[in-house]
Amino acid sequence: MKGFSTTSLSMFLLCIYCLSAAANVTVTKEINSDANVVLEQCKTRIKQVSPKTSLSFCHQQFTALDKENHPITAAKLQLTLYDLYLELGNAAAAEQQLISVKNSAGFKQNAEIQYLWFRKSAAEKLYKKDYVEARDLFENAFNIAQTAQSDLWLAKSYNDLALTEQYLNHYAKALSYYQKSLAIKEAIGNDFYTAITLNNLGLIYKKLEKYTESQRYFELSLEHYLRYTSGNADIDAISYMSHLYGNLAEIYNINNEFNKKHFYSDKVISAYNDNLTGNDKLSALINLATIHINANEFVPAQAVAESLSMYLPRQDHSFHDVIYYLKAQIANHQKDVTQAITLIESAMDYSDAKQDSLQKMSIYQYASELYYDNGRPYESLVYLKRYQVLHEALLEKKYNENIKVIQSDIENERVQRALAEEQIINQQKSQEIDKLLNLILGITSISLLIGFVVSFYIYRKRKAQQHLMTIIESHKQQLFLLSNDDSADQEENEQQPDTSPQSPSELTASFAELLVTTMLDCINIWEKSTKTNKVELADRSQIWTISIDSGRLRTRSLDKYLHVKKLPDNPRWRNVVKTCHFILSECNLSNDDRTLLTSHLDRIMQVIKSESLGAT
Repeated sequence: MKGFSTTSLSMFLLCIYCLSAAANVTVTKEINSDANVVLEQCKTRIKQVSPKTSLSFCHQQFTALDKENHPITAAKLQLTLYDLYLELGNAAAAEQQLISVKNSAGFKQNAEIQYLWFRKSAAEKLYKKDYVEARDLFENAFNIAQTAQSDLWLAKSYNDLALTEQYLNHYAKALSYYQKSLAIKEAIGNDFYTAITLNNLGLIYKKLEKYTESQRYFELSLEHYLRYTSGNADIDAISYMSHLYGNLAEIYNINNEFNKKHFYSDKVISAYNDNLTGNDKLSALINLATIHINANEFVPAQAVAESLSMYLPRQDHSFHDVIYYLKAQIANHQKDVTQAITLIESAMDYSDAKQDSLQKMSIYQYASELYYDNGRPYESLVYLKRYQVLHEALLEKKYNENIKVIQSDIENERVQRALAEEQIINQQKSQEIDKLLNLILGITSISLLIGFVVSFYIYRKRKAQQHLMTIIESHKQQLFLLSNDDSADQEENEQQPDTSPQSPSELTASFAELLVTTMLDCINIWEKSTKTNKVELADRSQIWTISIDSGRLRTRSLDKYLHVKKLPDNPRWRNVVKTCHFILSECNLSNDDRTLLTSHLDRIMQVIKSESLGAT
């Protein structure tokens, strides 16, 4: 190309590259946005429908996803699939999802995926009672949360660590972690997460045999769950609540509040029938059986135990000791002592491999009672001593000063937070009151201003009315004087011959026009203001005479003053002036009409005055 330099060509190619890059960025954003939509749709489906239906939908989304371009979204979907497989009891498929995520590109690129992976792996170990391994994995997740400086991640990790220390019987540490978790969750204001930690606090106090405190935390947890579920249709929350219902039923049974115990037992049954699957169903069955046995309701307990028997051959859970313990109690109640002893021994075999001292205590205590009742005092004493050792350790921890201090700190923090929230509410109310007072003050000020303006207007109106009344009175007086003057003139005319000089009105044609114009305006103004005619004016004023002509009323004398040619040679100008005064004193006139008549009067009086002075 002629005239196209190498530099220009380079710039041209650079522009094309920039435009192409911009287009690629736009497309990437659109693709990432689409991928996020897929993930959100999966999460929304989980909250709204059953795990089985959710699994089918999310698996289709994962299969259709371009995993090379969206490794992070793919990894998050796999973690979601892990939860669904686990909830449906397919432990092998769930484990495979965790392995795939660990080996994925998304795991290496994204801290959130690492955090979630460590937490889920730790939870699996915790469920299998591998508490030490679970703690190590939870600590890895906690370190990621600290690095990311995420309050929500830290709150969850503190709760995870607390739960692990609780299972390891390190109650002081557990309470300390719960304290930190609860403080962050309440500051965030998430009712669901706060309810989880409050429920865990209830469990730890139940282990420490502080049943009053345990009941209080369970009830607080329920308040937060109910508040959360009132605005969120979340199946996970309902599943968590089913466990809480079991805890409440058990604690109310311990505290001898049997009406509430039965109420929450029914809640557990309802949740079991409607929503629960997999491990949640197993936990609910154990809660149900425990509640029935504690209430000496062995017929329904037997029905639940038969369902639990299906879980004994399976190795994907760690509740074998609890199931054998429950079945041993039912067998003993049915007088099948041999079967009861066999079952309790199986329970002890599984329990000895675990670190749950509270469960061991219950099993050892029941084994001791069972052996003693069946004539085997030596075995009874052995297990009674084991129970006492564990119980003494529990009592030592229960009354440990550190636990008391941490418990006090938790309560103080909650009280301070409640006081702070109340102070904020009071400040908001105070601000609302101030706004209301300002509004009232503003309205009052405006009302006073309006009142002042209205008062000033009324004052001005009254002054104007007073001035008008003064003018009207003046016109009435003028009318009266003129009437007297006319009477005096008539008497003089009757006594003396007419030798006086002509009236000033005879001297000028302009004066005649003035009188006619004045009378015409008087008639117009009278008719306009009274809606009557000149006959009425003559009758009411008694200034002009009225005659009857062919049955009709006539004002012949007045009519002469409406035309210059008809005006008498010696016009009675006083009658014209008297007519003006009468109208001004009797009629409700506009300012313009009043001004017009007044001006006519002033001109007439000026002419009369000037002519009178000239004649002198």
